[in-house]
Amino acid sequence: MKDKTSTAENPVMRPWMSDVFNRVYAPDPTTRQDRLASPAWITNLDSLAGIAPALIITCELDRLRNEGVSYAHALDAVGALVEHHDVPGNDHGYNILDFGTRTQTEHIYDRIVDHVRHATSK
Repeated sequence: MKDKTSTAENPVMRPWMSDVFNRVYAPDPTTRQDRLASPAWITNLDSLAGIAPALIITCELDRLRNEGVSYAHALDAVGALVEHHDVPGNDHGYNILDFGTRTQTEHIYDRIVDHVRHATSK
């Protein structure tokens, strides 16, 4: 995350947070590269065939946005992208940090619910 930029005036995700989140999510550095732990890891993007269909939600101002967009493109290339929605004018965590409006958050949650319902009704 150190090399990732944000267009937010006061970004939620700070560069130093990357190391903290990585250590908490996957303490063993080699595990972070495992396809099951991180399908969007650099080399894992080369082999996404057969991955479950996905809804990708990114935020316009999020430091992690470009990573999510790249993942959406890779999923689309193998026919596994159901939808990519970019939340305009918002940063990471807008839904819990009160950056977005309640209506906007509910709209995104409705998309997630619809995606799960559709995926589980087959």
